[in-house]
Amino acid sequence: MNADGSERLEFVEGGAELLDRIEPLWKQQTALHAEKSLHFAESFTTASFSDRKSVFEQKARTGTLLVVLAMVGSDDIAGYTVCSVCEELSDLGACKIGEIDSMFILASYRRLGIGRKFLLRSMEWFEQNHAEKVIALVAVGNEEVLEFYRHAGLLPRAILLQRKGQKGR
Repeated sequence: MNADGSERLEFVEGGAELLDRIEPLWKQQTALHAEKSLHFAESFTTASFSDRKSVFEQKARTGTLLVVLAMVGSDDIAGYTVCSVCEELSDLGACKIGEIDSMFILASYRRLGIGRKFLLRSMEWFEQNHAEKVIALVAVGNEEVLEFYRHAGLLPRAILLQRKGQKGR
């Protein structure tokens, strides 16, 4: 407990070994996206953590992965972020892409600076891992987070259109 009665937060960093700890919050995040989605709610309600975890683990094997947990006490997680740096082919050849793959903070812990700390740490980590480009995907319906990402220089570049019923991002 802090002097003002608030709970003390501690940030824990690691890699794929921390992924199982984010599952309950990841499920809350997908439920929130399903609620906000204008066209693809079912893709969020049917998403499985094991599938998403497999994607993260693949990124850890082929590139690098950072998982940061905002801990309240020794067991409770107030929020998390998952970031990766992987080499991808682009129109200019191979490029190291840094991606904020997932970020979620429990509603009761929002507006306390946790997200900003996640964002700052992610940007430092991308630089340390020589990411040449940094991206974050924002689901349609969740545009309220665009201003948050703008603080790190992440700006909207394109709108991805997808046919309903097809797999993939």
